[in-house]
Amino acid sequence: MERGQGSALGDYLGIPLNEAGRLRADTFDAGEWSLQDLQCRPHPVPYQWRAQGGMRISKEIDPVSRELVAYHVAFVRSLDRAIYMDGRPHPPEWAPHTWSGFSTGRFEGNDLVITTTHLKESYIRRNGPTMSDRAKVTEWLSRHGDYLTITTYIDDPIYLEEPFIQSVTYKWEPHTELEYFPCTIVNENISDRIPHKLPGKNPGLKEFSEQEGIPYEATRGGAETLYPDYRQKMKTMKVAPIKAAVRP
Repeated sequence: MERGQGSALGDYLGIPLNEAGRLRADTFDAGEWSLQDLQCRPHPVPYQWRAQGGMRISKEIDPVSRELVAYHVAFVRSLDRAIYMDGRPHPPEWAPHTWSGFSTGRFEGNDLVITTTHLKESYIRRNGPTMSDRAKVTEWLSRHGDYLTITTYIDDPIYLEEPFIQSVTYKWEPHTELEYFPCTIVNENISDRIPHKLPGKNPGLKEFSEQEGIPYEATRGGAETLYPDYRQKMKTMKVAPIKAAVRP
């Protein structure tokens, strides 16, 4: 679940995290969302496709040559994103990184293929799993009538054992208008500490497995857990007694 409260703490199911990625995810504290530095943080590429409701794609046309310069994607609660179609190269490695990165696109048949680099480190799921600033994202936009499917492919040599692949589908709604992107920073954090958990000190990581009756080892993610054969291995794992969720 990518909306509302997001996925449960410790739920890394379906994510090919390596040891570094798992360690990074385990330090997550939901209190970071209240920090003034992060309150207005926009959803990053490619999470922005999955995070909320509508989006709008528009064209930028050169006024003289009439050639396509870029597509611009506008999201609710995210910065507008440019996808350059004019053949320009990606910036050098030392160029600044942003939440939306630098995107170029090309058509392969009827599919728009987007390559994005120069991303800031940010979340790929709202409960801790993170991509590094070395990540490269490839996206395929495929339209079938009134439906647009976006397939995302994250290749991250720092936090992932192998690429992380997801897809999401939108339905065309020509009469929807997007709100502007408002964000007002307020002092919500009355604590004098930076919200985080030290490695090995996060007490809530096993709650998800205990509440869902899933082996704890399986909830830790990793490339092995993505494949059907892993189901047989799970049958040999110990499962803790199911505990009821405690709601505040």
